[in-house]
Amino acid sequence: MILIDSKWYIAPIELNGLILTPIIVVLAIIPLIKQLFRKQIHLKRELIWIIFLIYVWLLVDVTLFPIALFGQGSEIYKLGFGKQLFINLKLDVLKNYLPLQLIGNVLLFAPLSLFGAIYNSKFAKWHNNFLLVFSGSLIIEVTQLIMNYFYLGNRVFDINDLVLNSFGGLLGLLIFKLFRKIKNLATTRC
Repeated sequence: MILIDSKWYIAPIELNGLILTPIIVVLAIIPLIKQLFRKQIHLKRELIWIIFLIYVWLLVDVTLFPIALFGQGSEIYKLGFGKQLFINLKLDVLKNYLPLQLIGNVLLFAPLSLFGAIYNSKFAKWHNNFLLVFSGSLIIEVTQLIMNYFYLGNRVFDINDLVLNSFGGLLGLLIFKLFRKIKNLATTRC
């Protein structure tokens, strides 16, 4: 459903995140097939890769879906594009967020930060990790804005989401660094 000038328009088709299933399955299987041909299977690395893909799938599902698809002759297209732009550039509305919204937005990008640091040591550095998470969050916010412009979604471009997602990324890196420190302490004691 899409709201324009206080009137709701219902899309005949709404796509949900399940449409991504074949892509996720292929992305999970390709590295495994490559390893089978080399006769080397790194189960730990494959398991981390599959968990990462599931995270990306859930992230995209939560932030971009459902996608509304209107038919060619739909009344909504007679209105012209861009009538449904939702943009929030006010940082002071954070005080109005529900605790679940705050926690959800913080935790949403912590796994990206964590996986980035696990897979590539350059993302274990604060500034690189921050850029990774901020860029990922910005891409999602801009995608939501573009989707709204073309009536494909009912999302909001929100500067607060960028702030909270970025904070979550820093939290994810902090968790990574704590686990690494604990692991190094355990290794030196043995």
